Formats: sequence, structure tokens, C-alpha cells
Amino acid sequence: MDMEMLCRAVQETKPWIDDFRKRTYEKAFRAYTDRFGPSYLEAVGEAGEEGLQRLAGEILDGIEAGWKRQRPWNRAAVRVMEKQMAVDYLSPMLLELPEPMCQTLCEMLRDGWTARWPKDTYGAATYQELKRGFRDTIMGIELGRRRRDEE
Repeated sequence: MDMEMLCRAVQETKPWIDDFRKRTYEKAFRAYTDRFGPSYLEAVGEAGEEGLQRLAGEILDGIEAGWKRQRPWNRAAVRVMEKQMAVDYLSPMLLELPEPMCQTLCEMLRDGWTARWPKDTYGAATYQELKRGFRDTIMGIELGRRRRDEE
């Protein structure tokens, strides 16, 4: 199991955050899943059901260690970006992977994050839920929703 790669799925924010837009998210999400999905499937398989909690703790430990390596004035910004990665990419990927233990790991990571940093919680959503959340706007003005978006 490559813990560095598992943590990198949250810590590597570029180009992923830049591609979290209506027209680029689908392609970016697929590329992200292709890159990090196999590592998570392998890690979950090695951990087994009894080791999932430990795996989630190790991933969160690695993320927190990365924050501590940042300069003090940069830590909050890095933390916000990495939380966005957990919401926009890691959680939806884990919820979509075919192994049911990946969904359990997603919940454990979210719950572990909440337990460690209760003032900085996040929710998990599927890829489809996030994709439907994009709005058509021009210069910040929302255009009318298309009928097929509402279905």
C-alpha cells in the first residue's frame, strides 16, 4: 500500500481544483479516478474490513502531517484546498468505486475528519450530485435552468 499516493489524492490540488467547473469537471473526475482509484482499491483490499478504520486514520494522519510541513501563514489556505479536494474528488470517487468497502472508507474519512476538526466538517456527495449542482451563468448572473438538468 502506497500511503504517499493515498494522501496525494487530497494534497495534490492542481490541476484538479482548476478543473472543477461545469465544462471540465467530467473529464477531470475521470482522470482523477484513473490516477488514484487503483491505489485506493488496492489499499482497501489489503486493509480488509477490520483494517479500514486504521487505514482512514493513517490517511488523515498523512494529510495533517502535510499541513504541519507548511509555513504557518500558509496552513489555513492549504487546508481549505485539501478539504475541497476531499469534497470534489476523493469522496465522489470512493462512492463510485465498485468495492463496497470504498464507500465505508469514504464515511470513515468524513467522520474521522469531523472528529479531529469539528469546526471544519464536510459532507460527501456522489459525482452525479456534484455534476448536477453546476449552474449556467454569464458574468455571475444565473441563466434559467434547462429542463433536462432538473430531471
